[in-house]
Amino acid sequence: MNLKRFFLPLIAALALTACSDEAPQSEKYTTLKAPVTVENLPAVTEVFSLSCGHCRSMEAAIPAIEDAAGVKIGKAHVTFNESATFAAMIYYSAMSQVDGTPPAGLTEALFKFVQEDQSEDADKNRAILSALFAQYNLISPFDMTETQQEALFADMERADQITVQAEITSVPTFMVNGKYVVNTSAHQSAEELADTLKMLMAKEQ
Repeated sequence: MNLKRFFLPLIAALALTACSDEAPQSEKYTTLKAPVTVENLPAVTEVFSLSCGHCRSMEAAIPAIEDAAGVKIGKAHVTFNESATFAAMIYYSAMSQVDGTPPAGLTEALFKFVQEDQSEDADKNRAILSALFAQYNLISPFDMTETQQEALFADMERADQITVQAEITSVPTFMVNGKYVVNTSAHQSAEELADTLKMLMAKEQ
């Protein structure tokens, strides 16, 4: 699949529609009927979207949650609708080139592009995105080699498996040990959320 041909017609079409409008539930977590079978899942995975404003706000709380829960939180970009899937392509275009922890500011820059910097002009969006990638010494999604595209689509496939198997319908949310999906909106603070994560991690011991 040619990534450039896929990106160009659609890069102007992203909308802030990844966050679900479902009514919040009172339960702090749900147990999946069947565990997620994706290999090498972190103990805790944040499922999010670059096109979700709540997810962008959650970024600032992640270090405190990690400290309080005593865990390094992994990330998976949701793919439950068209907007989220296109945003995931942008996210994994960058992350597939990053070895380990992304450079400081990269994730926020991607949030900003998706939520603020886009226009209806696909050529302008391409120029902005290419400049953003160059700022972090990354190859633009439009200039990736076939090998780089294969890595990107492998990450996309993994994210899609997580989205489907965990039955993710809203973001941000957290998945614990591939068995439990946390209802973020049922928590009042980062500390309360961290307590739920610790409790769920302890259930596996």
